[in-house]
Amino acid sequence: MKAFGLIERTLEPGCHEIQVEGELDLAVAERLQEAIDRARAEHDRVLIGLQACEFIDSTGIAVIVQAHGQMADAGGRLSVYGATSQVHRILEITGLTQDGLVFANADEARTASK
Repeated sequence: MKAFGLIERTLEPGCHEIQVEGELDLAVAERLQEAIDRARAEHDRVLIGLQACEFIDSTGIAVIVQAHGQMADAGGRLSVYGATSQVHRILEITGLTQDGLVFANADEARTASK
């Protein structure tokens, strides 16, 4: 099991990427929330990369869904991409893959968020 971590970088003006590593659960969801809040303050597009995320629970999902709604309300966009098969299955079960939130890769997410 990989330790939880976040890797952040600005991809282009107005677009920030947050890569999630390890397990995104109740114990660490607040750290993702803080990273999203910082990114939202300076960027109108935020991409959440889940290719190194091994597990996501309802708390992690709630952080992403809430931020997605807040950004949409403010005219921005939050997109998720690259979910591993296990994480993608959880996102699919919760219905999140049907509303334009989840993408296969960063390029798709970036293009959709413009």
